Amino acid sequence: MPSPFQQSEIEAIRRNFPHTQDGQVYLNHAAISPLSLSVKQALNKFIDERHLSPIENMESSMELTEETRRLISSYINSGSSEQITFTGNTSDAVTAVAGGFNWQSGDEVILNTMEFPTNVQPFRMLESKGVNIRYVPHQNHQISAENIAEYITPETKMISISAVQFLGGFMADLKAIGALCKEHDLFFVVDGIQALGATQIDVQGANIDALAVGSHKWMMAPMGMGFLYLSKKLSRELTPFKTGWLSVEEPWDLFNYQQKWLPVNQHLEIGTPNVLGIAGLSASLKTMMDVGPALITEQIRYLTDYIYDRFNDNKAITLLTTADKKNRLGIITCSINRNIDYDAVVTDLKSQRITISSRESCFRLSPHYYNTIEELDTAIEAIFYQI
Repeated sequence: MPSPFQQSEIEAIRRNFPHTQDGQVYLNHAAISPLSLSVKQALNKFIDERHLSPIENMESSMELTEETRRLISSYINSGSSEQITFTGNTSDAVTAVAGGFNWQSGDEVILNTMEFPTNVQPFRMLESKGVNIRYVPHQNHQISAENIAEYITPETKMISISAVQFLGGFMADLKAIGALCKEHDLFFVVDGIQALGATQIDVQGANIDALAVGSHKWMMAPMGMGFLYLSKKLSRELTPFKTGWLSVEEPWDLFNYQQKWLPVNQHLEIGTPNVLGIAGLSASLKTMMDVGPALITEQIRYLTDYIYDRFNDNKAITLLTTADKKNRLGIITCSINRNIDYDAVVTDLKSQRITISSRESCFRLSPHYYNTIEELDTAIEAIFYQI
C-alpha cells in the first residue's frame, strides 16, 4: 500500500512539526505526542490574552469551549455536542462511568486480560459493592466479539474495552462488540485514547454508550485534557460521582443551594475548565480535519505495515503485533530472541535522538502521519545494530 500523500504534501505537513527539521526521529505517539506549531500558536494566543489583554477572557473561552465540543461531536459522530463532557484525562472519564452507574451486588462487568490499567482500576473499585469483574483471556493478544460473548451472563450489565490495545496495537471490532451489546441490552464502554487521532470512532455506528479519551497521545494535544461521550441511554442511568458549583441549573444564583442538578453529562464539568487544554485540542482537531482523517489513518497504516514487514524479515525478532493488517493500528511491538536490556537500548537510542518505548520486555514503535519511511529506516537500523 503506497503513502496517500505526495512528497510535497508530506513536506508541508512536517513543517507543522518543527522537531522533524533538526534530526529527531520520534516514534512514541502511543505514549505522548509532540505539539504541532498550530497547537503551540493556539496555546500562546490564549496565554497572551491572560498575560497581557484582555486578561478576563471568559466570554471568548466559553465560545472556544463550545466550538471544540462541536468539533469533537462531529469527529466521533455523537449526534449532539451536548453529549460531550470535558475531563482531565481518560481515567477521569472511565471513573465517571464506573462510579456513577447504579450497580447492584452480583452485577457483572466484562473486561479482558490485556487492558491498560485505566480501563481496569475504576471497575476494581466496584468489587467492594459486590460487583464481579469477568476477564476475557486474550488469544495471542487479540479479543473478538465471539470471545466476549462466551462470558456474558444474565448478571452482565456492561462491557468495557480499549479500541486499540496499548501493548500490541490490536484494534477491536467495535461494531461487532457494539452489536453484541445491543443484542444483550448491555452498556458498551470504550477507552479510545490509543485510537482516536489515528482513526475516527463512530460512536453511533458502533452502538457505543461511553467513549473515554485523553488528548495527549494520538490527538496530539496537551496533557491533562480529555473528554467523555455519553449516549442518552447511559446518561439516564448515571448519577454524578462528583459535583461542584457549575453542576446546577443556575450556577450564578450563588446562594440558592437547593437547585436542581444539571444532566449528568453537564454535571461532571464541576468547575473552571482547562481552557488552555481545550485551546490546544481545538487547534489539533482542526489540523487533523484539514489534513483529512481518512488520509491520516491510511498513512499510519502505510508506516506500520512497513515496520512490521522489516521486523518480520529479521529472524532475531518475534512480533507481538498481529499479522492481520485490518486488526492492528498505529503500534508495532516486538521482542528480541535473546536476553537484552530493553530500557538500556531505548535510552541509548534517545542519545541518538531516536525515541521509541519499551513495554513489558518489548520494543514498541508508534509512528504518526507526519513520519517518513526514512525516519523508520533510521530507527530500525539503530535497533538492528543493538541486537
